[in-house]
Amino acid sequence: QQLNKLMNTDITEANMNEFGRFDALKNCVDKAKAKAYFEALEGDSIPPFKVNMKVAKLLEQFVLNGGFNLEFPE
Repeated sequence: QQLNKLMNTDITEANMNEFGRFDALKNCVDKAKAKAYFEALEGDSIPPFKVNMKVAKLLEQFVLNGGFNLEFPE
């Protein structure tokens, strides 16, 4: 729901976090699932702070590019 709201606005890198909306989106991410996803993608253990950085980067790219398909590791 938060992602849809953000995607349906005239979003730019400069205004992405107006009113804390990008921070709110990052905070609703399931960190355990994100950790499992990135570890499967990279084939190595990732500390929580790096997971948070990767989540932020992926979400930012996703929003600014209008969405894209994600690669799901097997």
